[in-house]
Amino acid sequence: MNGRRIVVGDIHGCYKSLYNLLTETIKINKNDQIYFLGDFIDRGHSSKQVVNYVIELLIKGYNVKCLLGNHEQMLLESINNAATFSNWYKSGGKTTLDSFGIHHPIELKKKYICFFENLFNFIELDDYILVHGGLNFNCDNPLTDISSMCWIRNLDPKEIDIAKINNKKIIVGHTPINLKVIKESLNSNRIVLDGGCVYKNSNDNLGYLVALDIDSMQLFTQKNIE
Repeated sequence: MNGRRIVVGDIHGCYKSLYNLLTETIKINKNDQIYFLGDFIDRGHSSKQVVNYVIELLIKGYNVKCLLGNHEQMLLESINNAATFSNWYKSGGKTTLDSFGIHHPIELKKKYICFFENLFNFIELDDYILVHGGLNFNCDNPLTDISSMCWIRNLDPKEIDIAKINNKKIIVGHTPINLKVIKESLNSNRIVLDGGCVYKNSNDNLGYLVALDIDSMQLFTQKNIE
């Protein structure tokens, strides 16, 4: 029996919100296919718990696939680049280091480095392309510009040239968006799923962890409970 296909937006160290969304609201099971859009870490205070939870799902045999977010990319580059480390540290990396009880990403255990190094740049399904930031449609083949996948922001659905990606829609995170706009995006060729969970005190109706069943188009939301 085929399970659901669930896409989960940016988590940013919000472990309690993630756990509650997947186990209490969605009630995931091993028939489901679960896709994470990246940015597991930084800003929130429980990055290690988030990563441990996702690794635990993989070990237990859940069908999980994870994308590389720009924050994981910065962490990896920070290992051997002092300038990137300084930028990452100020962009939320300090909370990740505190969560792991270390001072520099070079101190991370091998299992965590392996997890970050094996994240996907994009995931192509029959009907969707999942990517953290977006795609560079100025390229003849947008799936060749790996850097843009982490960093670009396709904010206007009119920028999406679906003819270049076999007429598939894209699903992205990366840019915190309020729930009203997220719901509106479900009817466009660019679905956005970053509800800005870590920004629970924002005045912009952020502060939600968001997931989508891409077959039923049921949207699941979890208010930040950190």
